[in-house]
Amino acid sequence: MAAVALAIASAPALALLGSVTAMPSAVRNPLSRFVEPGVVVWWLVLGGPFRSTPASAFGIAFAAAANAALWLLALWLMVLVVRAIRKLRTR
Repeated sequence: MAAVALAIASAPALALLGSVTAMPSAVRNPLSRFVEPGVVVWWLVLGGPFRSTPASAFGIAFAAAANAALWLLALWLMVLVVRAIRKLRTR
């Protein structure tokens, strides 16, 4: 369920970043930071040099899915660290 929510949040952010050329930095920067992991994967797999964000529907979907997967991985790693710390504290 979290993966779907992250992918749904990523897709409009990617579409907005790719379509609007003039956007206040207070809006653009947080959106850019949120979708950056997925865009990096997209760039390495499908994008290539001189392309900053996906423009096609397939590229946006791919970057959104990659972004959701990477954020879930980060959350999973955070949960593992918290569990390990709690386990050490109880000993």
